[in-house]
Amino acid sequence: MLVVSVTVNAWYAAPTWFAHAPWLGVHPVDLVFPAFVTLSGAGLGILYARGVRPLREARRVVVLLAAGLAYSAMAQYLVSGAVDVATLRLTGVLQLYAVVVCVVALVSTVATSWWRWLVAAGVLAVTQMWLLLGSAARCPAGLTPECNPSRDLDLVWLGVHAYAGGRLGHDPEGLVAILGALVSAMVGAAAGRLLRDRRDTAHFLWGGTIILAACLVMTAVTSAVVPAFKRLWTAPFALGVAAAVVLILLALYLLLDTREVGRVESAGRFPLIALGRNSLLVYFGSHVVMEALVLRGPHGSARGDAPSWADLGAAALADAVGMPGSPWPFCVAAVVAWTLLAALLHRCGVYVKA
Repeated sequence: MLVVSVTVNAWYAAPTWFAHAPWLGVHPVDLVFPAFVTLSGAGLGILYARGVRPLREARRVVVLLAAGLAYSAMAQYLVSGAVDVATLRLTGVLQLYAVVVCVVALVSTVATSWWRWLVAAGVLAVTQMWLLLGSAARCPAGLTPECNPSRDLDLVWLGVHAYAGGRLGHDPEGLVAILGALVSAMVGAAAGRLLRDRRDTAHFLWGGTIILAACLVMTAVTSAVVPAFKRLWTAPFALGVAAAVVLILLALYLLLDTREVGRVESAGRFPLIALGRNSLLVYFGSHVVMEALVLRGPHGSARGDAPSWADLGAAALADAVGMPGSPWPFCVAAVVAWTLLAALLHRCGVYVKA
């Protein structure tokens, strides 16, 4: 997932069909962060099975929130050359992730088995579906940027501090989207808890089948009421992505982690393990670096006024390998660079955590 994420970030001039869908619909990029959230939920489900340390988790949430605000300030500075607190965006992926961590930690005190996590995901999915259905009922054209609960809830309390200053009529990391993100995370937590508590293969397969079947049924039910799309992280979108991610996770576990591993395969796994151990650094770090490279150039100008560092670097790499105009040399270089960094840090036992 991290290899895909870094590649997507480096392909900054991707075609419209690949980039985030403007409203309804699901484009390839829309799947990346939800996959990360689902996998994070699996990790948290394993972690919190040993209990929650309140002070440690509170610090984690505060660090994530602070890092998210710092990222917003950096983006604003790169675009305008200044940081204006009066219009600073308060939401973002790190802030959403902080809320997910906080809520999952709280729910873990009562969700002591995989099926309880699954029930929690179902309750939140129904809650969000009810919220969206209530909004759609009073919208003549259904859910639109001009008529949706995010506009009514998120933009009311955030104002100009919302995504794009509130001009687009929704916030993809607002309260409505957070409900969907929590659904994805809790399905992931159910899978993580199943992995941790696995008694035997039959128990594992039975539990995995129930999780996937429940997700598919809930996806079908919720999609009959509200459309699946990322901008509001609707329940059918959250459940569908989570089901796909959990299916791959459980299948890979059966194929790879239930047998002896030889030296050659162990060496081949090392880069992926290194990426996983520093997933937060690689995922969000690649966003920060690409934001700086895309929005600034050698003369300090904002993107659009002159070629950015990303434009110049991508063109130079493409020319150097005889693929002028191709984005792939730049993407491959980004993946290699982040993998090497993660491998070095893993070798040294250094891990960047919230």
